[in-house]
Amino acid sequence: MDVLIACRQLSKDYESGAGVVRALREIDLEIRQGEFVAIVGTSGSGKSTLMNILGCLDRPTRGAYELAGFDIGTRSSDARAILRNRLIGFIFQGFNLLPRTTALENVELPLVYRGVSARERRNQALEALAAVGLAGRVHHTPNQLSGGQQQRVAIARALVTGPPMLLADEPTGNLDTRTSLEVLALLQRLNRERGITIVLVTHEHDIAACASRVVTFRDGRIVSDVREKSVDAAAELEKLPPPEPSVVADGASGSDPAAEQRRRLGGPIPRALYAMTALGGVLGLGLGVAYCRAVLEVSSTPIPIAFAFVLEAIFAVRYAQKSMGRPLTSDQRVRVSLGYTLGVGLLLAPLTALGWMPWSKPVLDLLAGLSGSRLALALGALVLALATVTLARYLVLALVAPLVAPAGGGKKRPA
Repeated sequence: MDVLIACRQLSKDYESGAGVVRALREIDLEIRQGEFVAIVGTSGSGKSTLMNILGCLDRPTRGAYELAGFDIGTRSSDARAILRNRLIGFIFQGFNLLPRTTALENVELPLVYRGVSARERRNQALEALAAVGLAGRVHHTPNQLSGGQQQRVAIARALVTGPPMLLADEPTGNLDTRTSLEVLALLQRLNRERGITIVLVTHEHDIAACASRVVTFRDGRIVSDVREKSVDAAAELEKLPPPEPSVVADGASGSDPAAEQRRRLGGPIPRALYAMTALGGVLGLGLGVAYCRAVLEVSSTPIPIAFAFVLEAIFAVRYAQKSMGRPLTSDQRVRVSLGYTLGVGLLLAPLTALGWMPWSKPVLDLLAGLSGSRLALALGALVLALATVTLARYLVLALVAPLVAPAGGGKKRPA
């Protein structure tokens, strides 16, 4: 295997009020492509300082550090940033996810910095989320995910640029035993199947045991470098008792009112769902008109509108099941019905005012003859009509949802 990381006589000094602090002392270390290495040590041992240098976040005071053949110590800050973006994926203890954006948008972020097109970003992010078992959670925000799922999003974000190396800084520090083993099993699988080099910093020896090589630091020096058979995290996970039944599908505890409310609300609505709803509406209108003319031999009835409502609901429910991995919640159905109705209204209003719609002339003539209290009455009737249409759409969605995408009847995705 090729050498990916080479540290030769690496030292790092810091100035302090008490004098010079020697954080690293003449470190010699080589890590080859495809290795899974754990760096272990107590607080102040130098492991975090080494991690900063390996991640191109800092420079050594003396000695040389080469990453994939590049001498990092001689490069400018901008050059190191480019190498960091191209060669390294970071995984942090605190996840470092943007709280108000979805898992998909969080994973897309490194690709934004690279200038990748929106479509390509989305495809690569979806692939990365699927690789970590979160294909059904792409539109969830961090507060709708469990700690383990948030760390999986962070791993997907680190993977999305296809780096040869992952640097994991205490990736299981905020996780319980079961979730820690799930994350470690995922890292082992990525190392084994994709050949990704993983350098994991931890102070826990049972976590380090999952690596195939353990490097122990003390007082800025390497005191041991051991290669041995790693503990299989997936096998250890199977030995644990089953999880508590109170844990709900989205990873939140059923006894937590805030988590239960988030589960009930269901999260944000994908923007593409509205486009799919509109496509269903257009197809429904076309089918309804064709049915009236070919079968009923009439030209104008409410039937095309009924066709449109049903096709809108079918398209919306099917797309939601595919993109979110679960049916729409009641709250989401309300938001879809209201948002889509208002959107259609805002689109049709200017088209009607410009005289481009079949009903434009009678509507405009009617409005031209209104003034004062009659105009206010007409506006009230319009609001009532919009509310009625919204309610009708909601009822159709509620009726169609159990038929098209029954709860619990879809294919379950990995959590």
